[in-house]
Amino acid sequence: MKKIVAKLAEALAVESFTQCEALDRHGDAQPGKRYPRWRHAWFAADIDGLPGVRQAIMASLTLDRDGCVGLFGWAYAMSDVVGQVRAELPVDALESAADGSDPAPVDFVSFGTFRYPRNVSRAKIWVAVEADIDSGVVEFMDYVRGEVRDWFGQMSTITDLLDRAREPGLAAIDQLNPAPDRLRAVVILALLEGRVQDVVALMEWYCGRGQFHDWDSAERVAAFDAAMGVRFPEYATARLS
Repeated sequence: MKKIVAKLAEALAVESFTQCEALDRHGDAQPGKRYPRWRHAWFAADIDGLPGVRQAIMASLTLDRDGCVGLFGWAYAMSDVVGQVRAELPVDALESAADGSDPAPVDFVSFGTFRYPRNVSRAKIWVAVEADIDSGVVEFMDYVRGEVRDWFGQMSTITDLLDRAREPGLAAIDQLNPAPDRLRAVVILALLEGRVQDVVALMEWYCGRGQFHDWDSAERVAAFDAAMGVRFPEYATARLS
């Protein structure tokens, strides 16, 4: 696993990704094990036109009973500042699935979603012996340089994020309602960037929909709207005008 991670670090460095500490609460290896059965390797890159947000790639490595290593990829848009603001909000203002992660994902998707949306596990890359490492990394990087790069390209500005906030999550079972966690993240980022009127339009649309994702509700949306007014007084003023 360590050799695979080292090879991934070399390949991702060419794409401006630097290996970093785990960006979630799960850590980078199975705890308490000299020979862990899983590892998570994280790599991040700044986004020039989107302050406070980083592109991140997580390589998940798991050891099966036959000694093969399964390599699976995830792409994230991560934001420390969104996590900080979310941590200040009342629990009932967040989506019901909120787990308190800090930093918070603005959006995320598994590599398998791009090619195998009905069975994402087919994207797992198997490395049986050391000689397979290079070809496994090449296959992983094919996603990074292809579908993942395109996906990141759709979130390179606040305007891009404001547009995506109205859409369901790419891999969500619910394809009728916006992703409630992403919508909240975009509202926070846009208000931090001074896009008050854009957020007013987004929240008026969202509050008036009448139906929400299972993780959300009219009560949670109203609580979030009120909390944003407290955190950003200029938003409260614009919302009332």
